[in-house]
Amino acid sequence: MFDAIDDHPCTGLRRSYERARAFGFPEQVRECVDQLGHPEIVVGEVLEAFHRVEEWARSRELPPPGEPVDVSAIDLEELSREDFYSTREITVVGRRYSFTCLATDVDPLGDLRPSRTGGREGLDFVGLTCDARRTPVLGTVQSDRDTSTYLLLLRGLACLAEMAPEAQVERLNKQFFLGAVGRRPAFDLHLVIWDEPDGSERTTLEQLTHDLAEKLKLAIRQHGRVPDILNDIVCLRMNRSRFDGRLRLAWRV
Repeated sequence: MFDAIDDHPCTGLRRSYERARAFGFPEQVRECVDQLGHPEIVVGEVLEAFHRVEEWARSRELPPPGEPVDVSAIDLEELSREDFYSTREITVVGRRYSFTCLATDVDPLGDLRPSRTGGREGLDFVGLTCDARRTPVLGTVQSDRDTSTYLLLLRGLACLAEMAPEAQVERLNKQFFLGAVGRRPAFDLHLVIWDEPDGSERTTLEQLTHDLAEKLKLAIRQHGRVPDILNDIVCLRMNRSRFDGRLRLAWRV
């Protein structure tokens, strides 16, 4: 039995996300505009977070790979109340794009921390695309606290930096991806938002987040200090009141 490790890294990228959660829409819009003018700030935070977790994971003995979820032990009645759950196939309406959820409520550092309390937010789901490439998916979903695409983007990037280092992939691959990904995979990052009446600030922030995601993806992929950890950033819409496993594409970069 491995004990939790009491010096797990808390990165600047995650602190930026947690700080932004206290902002209303006007403050998020202003910050996103600032980030668009200086995308190197967020890129630097992604790189710093990736390397910090990578060095931290290499410097100690981590728990062995976990076992995949035992599907036969899942409570089907409880499962029916979930939108995303293990084994559920999700399709994007009008697109040749679908993915299978393999796990939910995934904290890349969760089993390494002394306590899982304290409000740390991880991934709402992980999965694999259903095409021949079998691209691993990291998903964040709108909630009453993460009300915007901007917050979902920051949380997704923080989790990406914690999931993507090679030691973490080796440790988590079997548990969450059924051993289907390689040593250095490039992940799709999903931002799932609710169908809601468009408001001027909400619509503006979604467009700004699209522009920021586009810049960040290009800069991260062109940077020589990290391997190719990011494939596409995809924003998807869901009908919260009666979700039937279908999503609609808002944008993809």
